[in-house]
Amino acid sequence: MMPPAAAPAGTARRLVGADGIRPDGTPILTISVCRRCTARWFPPRAVCSTCAHDRLDPVEAGADGVAYASTVVRIGALGFAAPYVLTYVDVDGVRVLAHTDPADPQHPEALAPGTRVRFTAGPVGAAAGVDLWSYRVRPTGAPGSDR
Repeated sequence: MMPPAAAPAGTARRLVGADGIRPDGTPILTISVCRRCTARWFPPRAVCSTCAHDRLDPVEAGADGVAYASTVVRIGALGFAAPYVLTYVDVDGVRVLAHTDPADPQHPEALAPGTRVRFTAGPVGAAAGVDLWSYRVRPTGAPGSDR
């Protein structure tokens, strides 16, 4: 995977789903926390879906989480080269669906529930000639997961 700062010259890239990328390569994910009932939401929202309160505080999620469930997508949507792995990740009280960096890209495998992961940023697909980048996860201990 190419680090965020190393996109080839002339390549158009759009970041989706994250608020930015830190210098260490981890994405900035913002969650909403309700002031009234403390419910947490990702993606962020203006009104709490639990109690309908309209005062929610933005909180930056951490870079580490735990896999809840994972699957290998063998037939992808247009613009997404299959096969690829998607994993639901529990992080700071929310569950996030993320593309997953497989240990062996030629033979991707789903992550076992409970696998510790670290958020990264990288390509997830393409649309209209633009590379789409977003948050991704990789198992902790995988090459490059300590960046």
